[in-house]
Amino acid sequence: MTFYFENVNAQSNSDVVKLNIILHPVQTITVNSSQRSVDLNYITEEDYENGVTATIDDHLSVTSSGGFQVNVASNDDKFSSSSNTEGIPAGDVSINAFNGSENNLDNIFGNVILSTKPESLITSSTGGRDLKYSVTYDNSAGSSDRYINKKPGKEEEIYTIEVTYTITSK
Repeated sequence: MTFYFENVNAQSNSDVVKLNIILHPVQTITVNSSQRSVDLNYITEEDYENGVTATIDDHLSVTSSGGFQVNVASNDDKFSSSSNTEGIPAGDVSINAFNGSENNLDNIFGNVILSTKPESLITSSTGGRDLKYSVTYDNSAGSSDRYINKKPGKEEEIYTIEVTYTITSK
């Protein structure tokens, strides 16, 4: 009995693919949609004497794939109204932030005097998803009757400024 072996090319029954997980940086910041307007109401005698402060819970939501910094700035150097050209200085308001609900990150918080120059409000060495931050708008500088003569007459006077929050990598 004789056997013959031919050189037979084997067929491949498997192959390899290189699978990559590619992490791109992501950073978002949003103001709670129901809190896009914040009012500092001067209603009582005590308001004019002491100034007014408003704390807005879970005002900002941040997502960042790494360390980040949130800056805050105004669009003008003064609050303006439709009938008073004098305005109110932006620097009369300070802005502070602190961890909101379900946010346990170890952050550094700045006390920012509002101006057109972006200043650091929140700094974190780590990122996270949907991080909530509460914000206090403090207008104590409007104390000691500083605004008592800003609106003569019977109707309320509204002074407005835009505040912009910006996130950058840290």
